[in-house]
Amino acid sequence: MRLHMATEEVYMGGGKRIMIVDDEPSMTTYLATLLEDHGYEAHCANDPEEALERIRDLRPDVILLDLLMPKKSGVTLFQKISRDESLAHIPIIVVTGIHDHMIEDFRSFFSSLKLRKPFAFLEKPVVPEELLRKVKESLAAVN
Repeated sequence: MRLHMATEEVYMGGGKRIMIVDDEPSMTTYLATLLEDHGYEAHCANDPEEALERIRDLRPDVILLDLLMPKKSGVTLFQKISRDESLAHIPIIVVTGIHDHMIEDFRSFFSSLKLRKPFAFLEKPVVPEELLRKVKESLAAVN
């Protein structure tokens, strides 16, 4: 029976490509493991510059993006992706250490940019079931 359940879990992700952008290697490893255990193909980048290059090459189905990173922020990367016609269709789920009261400020900020909004905001530490649900919903919204 466990083998059957594992097969269902692998099928759930269907091999869809997920790009994880976070400056914390422990977070990218955790998220990649979670996603791969559910049948997704996980790719990681630890800074926005590397991420943009990999996103252009990979064309992931969903992007998980941290906003607060050294060097360049995730907000800058979000803007670049949103303004690039070849990438703008990719759903972005913001996974951040920003707490509830500040997330509303960021939602307003994204609206003021006159760009699309992120598909979802998730607060760290991430609840695995919630992340998997948002990834699945974002994939369904694009198809």
